[in-house]
Amino acid sequence: MRKSTRFASVIGLFLMLGGVVPATWAQQPIDWTSRLATVQDQALRRTLENSISAGLIADEADFNTAVARAQSRFAAQNPTALYAARGNNNGNAQSIRDAIAKSTALIAKLDRDAVDVKKVDGTRGKLFQPLTGSLPASYEAAYKLALLFNPRVGTDDTGRLNSQIDTFLASIADDPVIKQALQSTGTKMADLKRNWFGSGAGFEHVICGEIKGSEVSGYHWWYKFYRDEQTGNTQYVNTLGNAGSEYAYTGAFTWDPDGSGPLPTARKKKGGFIVGNSVQAILALGHIAMESARKFGSIPGALTFDADVNGQTFTWQLYTMGGTIRSLYPMGGKNNMPEPDDIAREYYDLEGEALQGVNPEASLTVH
Repeated sequence: MRKSTRFASVIGLFLMLGGVVPATWAQQPIDWTSRLATVQDQALRRTLENSISAGLIADEADFNTAVARAQSRFAAQNPTALYAARGNNNGNAQSIRDAIAKSTALIAKLDRDAVDVKKVDGTRGKLFQPLTGSLPASYEAAYKLALLFNPRVGTDDTGRLNSQIDTFLASIADDPVIKQALQSTGTKMADLKRNWFGSGAGFEHVICGEIKGSEVSGYHWWYKFYRDEQTGNTQYVNTLGNAGSEYAYTGAFTWDPDGSGPLPTARKKKGGFIVGNSVQAILALGHIAMESARKFGSIPGALTFDADVNGQTFTWQLYTMGGTIRSLYPMGGKNNMPEPDDIAREYYDLEGEALQGVNPEASLTVH
């Protein structure tokens, strides 16, 4: 059976089973012709068109969910095939990387909120030496926003926290790093907000961290770990990579988001982050990566690129969902690269988590 037919059959069956709940028609008419034109797979496009005509897809949210779920289901059967269409084999991948390198070149120098932090890598059970002196206000602003998110994977918090998100973004709008990200890509804060607080909920995954069962998911900002370590909610376990490096940490740790509360203590078997950078540097990096891809006409499901945001160049892994950020983290040196199958399976596992946020009762089999 041809892949496009199988792809369409997946979404057709899902729609008939009620996977997409009809929604109220939006006040403003949707240009369905333009939306359908963004779907490259012809069989999938025909299925979506029929579903729109039948009223099964009534708005943008229904449309995006239907497409993403069809891709997730298809990827479960053919992870490598779909990865080749959306991942690093994208024909524009090198052009995107070049554009990212150009726009991110000044981030480390412009990061006025970067701080000198010392890692102790397990001495007395801690990862970080206590910071001295006062910190720029952006650190606590980002940390306080992070604490408002429900740490469980699959929760939809961005709508509930919209005003708090806007307040936080306004507080960093004049930061040199953020200005560089916007000016170099010709975009606005609304675009950065879309990239980081969209359907992929990248801010929640990358900056805040999430819990998936007994495992930590995401959690890639050093200061979030530092603050949680100070309160006793994170516990260093070991160092697996970058041992002794002042620039990064890779290793295992545990995280209990609510201390003695009802949430379980979860473990990250292998995770990490670079250290010393402000949250603005991470937000700028992700935004530049997304907008650089958008410039070349499509956003891949997965992309690796090199960038320096704290004084040393790392290879970064970006995952997207619905045209927004899902995950972003440093991988290490250029030769420390996973196999394509591993990237594809991890990406679709992350995508499945995000889709649960759209419909928590959905049953998704990915990976």
